[in-house]
Amino acid sequence: MSTLKITKPFRRWLFGGIGFHNSEASMTPIMTEKFKNERVLKCFREISPTFTRVYAGFADWTREAMDHFADYYDQTFRKAGTLIYMVPGRMPMPTADFDVEEHCEKIAANLEYLIKVRKCTKIRYFHISNELSVGNTFEYLAKHTDLFIKLHDALFRAFERHGLDVGLLATDCSEPRNFYQIKWAMENMDEITADYCAHLYLRKYQPGELEAYQYCYNLFDEQVELVKGNQKRFILGEYGIISRGKTWAGNMINDMSYGAEKPEDGGRYAVALAEMSLSIVNSGTFAGAFWTLFDYPDPFIREDGDTAEEKARYEVARFSGHGIQIRYNKNGLVKWCDDENDYSARPALYTMGYMAKLFRKGSRVLETKWDDEVIRAGAVTNADGSVSICIVSWGNEEKEIKIELEHKCDKLLRRYDFLADEPYENEFCDLQDFSELVECDGAAKIKVAPRSVTFLTTDYVDRTPSKIKGVKLDGNTLVWTASADPEHCYYRVFKNGEQIASTVAERYDIDDVNAKYKVISVDKYGNAGK
Repeated sequence: MSTLKITKPFRRWLFGGIGFHNSEASMTPIMTEKFKNERVLKCFREISPTFTRVYAGFADWTREAMDHFADYYDQTFRKAGTLIYMVPGRMPMPTADFDVEEHCEKIAANLEYLIKVRKCTKIRYFHISNELSVGNTFEYLAKHTDLFIKLHDALFRAFERHGLDVGLLATDCSEPRNFYQIKWAMENMDEITADYCAHLYLRKYQPGELEAYQYCYNLFDEQVELVKGNQKRFILGEYGIISRGKTWAGNMINDMSYGAEKPEDGGRYAVALAEMSLSIVNSGTFAGAFWTLFDYPDPFIREDGDTAEEKARYEVARFSGHGIQIRYNKNGLVKWCDDENDYSARPALYTMGYMAKLFRKGSRVLETKWDDEVIRAGAVTNADGSVSICIVSWGNEEKEIKIELEHKCDKLLRRYDFLADEPYENEFCDLQDFSELVECDGAAKIKVAPRSVTFLTTDYVDRTPSKIKGVKLDGNTLVWTASADPEHCYYRVFKNGEQIASTVAERYDIDDVNAKYKVISVDKYGNAGK
């Protein structure tokens, strides 16, 4: 029997949350209403990630594009209380006539509009570039660090002039070979830097290789120890796992993840992402953003035009980050494939969904220790006294684990499981329901499957959502009255007793007016109505 000890350390830090890079935040103009309501908004609200990284804050951002972003904010980030880390993703090449002060003033003015007019108050961090080494412009800045410091300083002063409580991050460096930039930034501009950040796309170790957890933990712990000497935090701005193969796909840069590149191994990839997330939590890293919650749509030509569709694509191409024209970006937990109408989930949605849902902003990290080389674990508590635990097992056989928990549980633990060898699937991308209730009065014994992730939590309320009223047909559309339940999250639609949709809308187009339909509410705890 393996033993997992979970204790309260004397000094416990507030965690900022596991979340995602939410690229879709600036892509709403090219979404269909069906995709937006049944996938984008529905999946976001079900997970409710409390930390995000987004492409935003462009100096040439148009008012129309900013309003589109703010509308998305109102429907997602505002409801979840999501802490936002912005990065423009692109900027002009700083040639001889580039005006640093003017560029930074435009950024500050745009953020002032979002924060003070559109009330996007959760914008907390901003970084001047995306990965200080990637692409012509940012690679140029990496080689001309005096200009990077000048931009950083000008932006700091512009934010002060506009009264913006937005902290600057440095240096958004990508991959361990560039982590030296953090120490450089600390030595050159620490006084005007709020916190420090980096990215890691794990290629050194692949899913299931037992060295991966300790490698990631040590790497993150080193940065945490470095910056905390200056009373700063370390943030992992992007993370994921990529295969050891090539990064090119025909004539496009291939931004696909390991799970998209090797779909037959999607189950192990899902387990490995949970394992990597635990290294973030346990190392003292403040927060982590997985790249990404949704795929990018297929690359398209950036061009302006006369039709609404052309103009929408032009806006998205300009303000969704550098590279949308040439990158085949399929890192998402949910697919975005319009030509095949494929908006299904990849297996990793069902591990990363609960990592973000349960390991959230404002939680406190517990200390976890295990005595089995194939086990990894992490745990947090929340202000309301609830506790969440994640256990990863790379074992080749079922394991019995004795959990010793110092934190008191005031209710039974809900258990959620994911098995790499039998990945959970759901046609509507609904997260899996809990499999059992586990009693834990200081100790518990559970069995975990081979190559699996197990979540245990008291972070829920056992309740029945309010009944949906006013369900009726309006031609070929089923409509109903919006739920007034304060805990409501989304709706499930049933036809003759079988589920046919999950959506945040109060309407759904049907194909059979003679069938029997039902609509129920699902609340933020995963409880379904009757």
